[in-house]
Formats: sequence, structure tokens, C-alpha cells
Amino acid sequence: MKHRARSMPRRLVWLGLSLVLTAAQAGEIWKCQQGSKVRYSDQPCPAQGDTLPARALQPNVVAAERSAADAASPGTRLAGNVCPEEVEIAAMESRATASSLGPAEQRFFKGEIARARQCRQGRVRYSASDWALSRQAQADQFRPGVEVEARQRAEAMHKAAAARAAQASPEPLAAGASSPAVSSR
Repeated sequence: MKHRARSMPRRLVWLGLSLVLTAAQAGEIWKCQQGSKVRYSDQPCPAQGDTLPARALQPNVVAAERSAADAASPGTRLAGNVCPEEVEIAAMESRATASSLGPAEQRFFKGEIARARQCRQGRVRYSASDWALSRQAQADQFRPGVEVEARQRAEAMHKAAAARAAQASPEPLAAGASSPAVSSR
């Protein structure tokens, strides 16, 4: 008798699991009212029943907000401009506070964060290869002996990007839009 009592919950679990899997494969689920009991099935109810609507996924909220922001402020991004996403900027902010970094490395990270934000505001034009160089320079800040050279490469890249933006736009950059000074020492 004890064996039968233990196997009953297992049977119910397997029965429920098989019904769920069968219903997921069938696509349509019927809710059937039989007296005071409700039964769900992949087959139409024998008497009367309602088809439950297929479950619709909600859109990605972050993507919808970003699309709305881009639509509300057309022209803030330069055509062909590639910028880090907010998630990457947040990761940069976290790395900037690493206790293993010295003051020069922390200033470098803060400069990269400021430049990434300027890029997202459409003030400077960058390519994917520019940000790949920046990411490598950021990683090199944790490698003793190569950090100074990496900062210099990144600084040269940022100067070239600022020059491209200045050539593309006949009007001068807004106050505070110049690239932040980064110490390479």
C-alpha cells in the first residue's frame, strides 16, 4: 500500500508533464467546463468550451524605448557612426573603479566613458574598428607594461575620430564636446 501511495504523485507529475508537452506541440488549448471542474485539452470540448488565445510575447522593452528615443531625436546620431551600447558603457564604469587600477588607468577609463557618451550623442564619428581598438586598450590597462602604449594608441584613434567629425561638420563642436584629455603616464 505504501508503494502505491508514493507512485501516485509520480504518475500525476508524468501525466501533467505529458499533457503540457502534448498541448505545446498541438498549438491550440481548449478550456472545458465539466460540472464544477475545469479541464484543459488539445481537443475541442465534447459539449461546450472556449479556445484560449495563443500566448503572445511582449516586445523587448529596452529595444522599444531605444527606438522611441531615436525617433524622437532624429539627426542626433551621425550616419555610419558606431557607438558602444549603454550596457558596455556601464561595464566600462565598473572597470574604472577597479582597485587594481592606478590613477592614470582610471582617468583613461573615464575618458573612454566620456567619449562613448559623446559618440552616442552624435558629437564624434567612430567606426567599429575604432571601438575594437578602444576595447583592446581597456583590456590592456590590466596588463602591466603595455598600458601606457595602449593609452597612446587609443588617444591617437580618438584624435582621428574628432578630426573626421570636424571635417564632416562645418560648424565647430559645442562647448565641452572636445575629446577629454587623457594622461598617458
